[in-house]
Amino acid sequence: MERNRSVGENVEDARLLAKLGVMFDQVDPVPDAVTAGARAAFAWRDFDAAVARLIESESLADAGVRANGEHRLLTFEAPGLTVAVEATEIHGARRLVGQMVPAGPDHVSLEIAQRADESVQAPVDHLGRFTLSAVPAGLVRLRCSLPDGTRVVTEWVDT
Repeated sequence: MERNRSVGENVEDARLLAKLGVMFDQVDPVPDAVTAGARAAFAWRDFDAAVARLIESESLADAGVRANGEHRLLTFEAPGLTVAVEATEIHGARRLVGQMVPAGPDHVSLEIAQRADESVQAPVDHLGRFTLSAVPAGLVRLRCSLPDGTRVVTEWVDT
């Protein structure tokens, strides 16, 4: 920003930006799901958790899967943990079947952006496998704690 500008010019810029904001709110408003995801990101921030980054998202549409609906394979990676999740659309909802490698956490929590005040937990077996059913379409992420106490959270992903 230029330092030689007068206060009046800065006020005029602010007024113009406010008018542009109102115009875009009417012409191209922010989708409700985006707003909900942004609010959820602040509600669930955990600065000490390791983030498991989405490293692969593969559609399984042409892989000979027999059920109707969308099928995706998602792979997340964090230091010391890989999480593979198959997301299958069933009657508008999603079923998530996953595996953590190496196995270790005894449960996984699913956080849903549209429901910032709740999470769903599922047990993780001795091989690292878990299943979450009736997951609503939209932004979700997984959270778990490793045996050494490290908390891991995946990136938000649109199921």
